[in-house]
Amino acid sequence: MVERLPLSAHTSYAELMERLRLGRVGEYPPGSSFTSKTVKGRIYWYVQMPTGGAQSRRQVYVGPDSDDLRERIARHGEHRADHEDRRRLVAAILASGAPRPDRTSAEIIQALAIAGAFRLRALLVGTVAFQTYAAHLGVRLPVTSLATMDLDIAQDFGIASNLDDTLDRPLLEILRELDPRFAPVSYAFNASRTTSYALGERYRLDVLTTNRGAPRDEPSYLPTLGSDAVPLPFMDFLLRDPVETAVLHGGGVLVNAPSPPRYAVHKLIVSRDRKVNPEKGLKDRQQAAQLISALAEDDPFALRDAYAEARGRGEAWRKLLDEAVSLLPGDARAVLEG
Repeated sequence: MVERLPLSAHTSYAELMERLRLGRVGEYPPGSSFTSKTVKGRIYWYVQMPTGGAQSRRQVYVGPDSDDLRERIARHGEHRADHEDRRRLVAAILASGAPRPDRTSAEIIQALAIAGAFRLRALLVGTVAFQTYAAHLGVRLPVTSLATMDLDIAQDFGIASNLDDTLDRPLLEILRELDPRFAPVSYAFNASRTTSYALGERYRLDVLTTNRGAPRDEPSYLPTLGSDAVPLPFMDFLLRDPVETAVLHGGGVLVNAPSPPRYAVHKLIVSRDRKVNPEKGLKDRQQAAQLISALAEDDPFALRDAYAEARGRGEAWRKLLDEAVSLLPGDARAVLEG
C-alpha cells in the first residue's frame, strides 16, 4: 500500500515548483533579452545578458522550445526575490514527511544550480534524484532506500557536445569553494582523466554520460560541464524525457531528474548487472518496487510504456529485466506483468 503525503504537501510543492520555474528565467540582470535559434530544425532559447561594456553581451542557454518555456519567458517580469517565502514552503513540505538530502549533497546541488548545470540540461541520477520523487509524486519513501554518501550527475553526450554554453567556472573549482579538500579522482582505465571528485573516503561526486556505441574503457569529455564522464550502457534510456523536480534545501533548488517510470525500469536493469554487488542490486530493486507501486496508481500507462520500450531494445535487455522482475514483491511484479 502506497502511503501518501497530505494534500497540503501537494499544494505547497506545486507552488514551490511554480516559483522556482519562474525564477529560473527571472533572475537575469536588467537589460537582458530573450532570443531563439533554430538548430537542425529545432528551436532553442537563449538570453542575451549585458556584461559591462556598452556593446558587450553574453549569450546564455535557457532551454529547448516548449509551450511551458515560452510562458515562463513571457512572465519573467513577474519574478520577485521570494526566497523566504520559498523557504517556508520547503519547511512545510519537509514537515509533511518528504525527505531532505544530506547537507553535503544539498550544498553541492545548490552550487551546481547557481553555476548553470541544470539550465544546461544536466540531470541528477541515483538516490538523490530518487529522494525528490517523494514530493514530486506525493508519496512517502522508506528511509532505507534514501541513504547515500555520494552524488551522481549525468548529461547526454549529444547535448553536451552541441550546446553553445558552459558552466560559469570549472567543476572542481565549484566543489572546492564548498570544501577545499575536494580532490579529482583518476579514472580507473586512464589515470590522466578525471570522472569523479572526492572528499577522501567520506563523499564522492561521479559524472556520467551516455554510451555512444560498444562498451569502452575511455571516458567522454563533456564541454558543458568541463569534466570527463563515465559512459554507461542503458544511460540513454534513463536520460530521455527528463522531468523537473525540487531538491528540498533552503528555498528549494530546481533540478532535472529522470522521469520516474524510466528511473524504475532502469533500476531493474542495472540491479542485475554482473558488476553490481548484491547489496546495491537489492537497493536498486527496492527503489524500483516503491516507484512501481506509486506509478501503478498515478501513471500506469507511462510505467508500462517505459517497460515495453526497454523490453523492445533486445534480448540482453529482456534477460536482465526478467531476472529483476522475478525478484520483485508479488504486487510490483503483477503491475508489470499485467
